[in-house]
Amino acid sequence: MSEEMLKTVKNMLASGKGDTKRLREIMITIKEGEPILMSDYKYIESLTSQETDSQLQEKADSPRSPALHVKDESLEILRIRLAEGHITIDEFRELKKALTDE
Repeated sequence: MSEEMLKTVKNMLASGKGDTKRLREIMITIKEGEPILMSDYKYIESLTSQETDSQLQEKADSPRSPALHVKDESLEILRIRLAEGHITIDEFRELKKALTDE
């Protein structure tokens, strides 16, 4: 469950949903193998349910082209790497600009 929870928290950070500081603290707690607080668990659940609802609405409202989907996935990967500290904010901005200028 902790791997799944860690993945969920990383996705929340990447998508810009929720309180970044709180999500980073939760991520650190999970990585250290410590149990998270029930309030943190419920917080993540609420963000996940909000995201699921908005994704369903988005899919119903507008069909997306495959090219846009690939760009969105690439940006999501960049956001995750930024959240994990693998790239700097300057590198993120440069790569994001390269992706969106095409």
